[in-house]
Amino acid sequence: MTNSGPQFRTDVLTGQQVIVAPQRSQRPLAYVPDPPLNPLLDPFAEGQESETPDERFAIRANDSEANGPGWVLRVVPNRYPAVMPASVPASATSVTGDHALFPCRPACGEHDVVIECPDNRTRMVELSPAEIQQTLIAWRTRMQQLMQSPSICSVAIFRNEGFSAGASLAHSHSQILATAELMPLDFARHERATRHRSATGRDLVQDLWDAERTHGIRFIRESTFFGVYCPFASRMSWQVRFVPKQSLPTAFADASDSMLQDLAAILKSALVALEKNLGGPFSFNLTLSHPRIDQPASFSWSLDLLPRTGRMAGWELVTSVDMVTVAPETAAEKLRVVMDRMH
Repeated sequence: MTNSGPQFRTDVLTGQQVIVAPQRSQRPLAYVPDPPLNPLLDPFAEGQESETPDERFAIRANDSEANGPGWVLRVVPNRYPAVMPASVPASATSVTGDHALFPCRPACGEHDVVIECPDNRTRMVELSPAEIQQTLIAWRTRMQQLMQSPSICSVAIFRNEGFSAGASLAHSHSQILATAELMPLDFARHERATRHRSATGRDLVQDLWDAERTHGIRFIRESTFFGVYCPFASRMSWQVRFVPKQSLPTAFADASDSMLQDLAAILKSALVALEKNLGGPFSFNLTLSHPRIDQPASFSWSLDLLPRTGRMAGWELVTSVDMVTVAPETAAEKLRVVMDRMH
């Protein structure tokens, strides 16, 4: 869309609208980089296990004891959780709204931190593909466990890297936040995927991938198990999506080790390519989208990498419509060039 004007675009997976306005990237900007996060205050480092709650899952070397040194990855409860365990009585966690115009209810669930390495590395691109695969395996394991809980309806898995992306600690980590109710965006994805399947008999996520691969302009590359592209209605400039190539949708909890190994390698390549295009380290969010856990085969899961090269401003707050200043077509072309050279 090099010569076209700004466009409203709609994400068919969620119904969310965005404005793609490349001309906005030309405006003057007195750029201020992210403030550094202090790596010295690191409760996640090996040897500091007493600074975290007891681990829920770990990958350890040489049969080392739980909650002590000798680990390569740990999953622990978040010390400052956004939700409370469903086992805690509602009266102990919240005040029930007593007016129809002030609805509220207890926020119940589980909130984990996935500590991705024992040393003081802070960026995912610094991890090896094998270490990234271990992170993905930890996500899969915890999702399998959470799916067995009758009190859990929704599982959000995400990674915040850098101050602009919401990180409060520098140590390389991701989060798993499971809730006792379905989140609005999850509900929207489910409803739209269900309508598409009823009308066509096909998976909406796979149909979208097939269309992107055929159209080609936002296609980046594909690996053995995954397709990679910049979404048509990207929420952020330089957004990259990873979609499993499969004839039938399956849950992330059922992803094989081979699939996760493949995803780790191509995710690492995308991080390197983005860093080259953006001129150095950048803040980003990594988010896993998947079906509701009681209907895990309703549509395919996907992973989105969302660089935080801009900031939410008044327009986004008043409209809930994201503004993108690098067209997905432009981003895909530049990333394709770099990743093709790498492979």
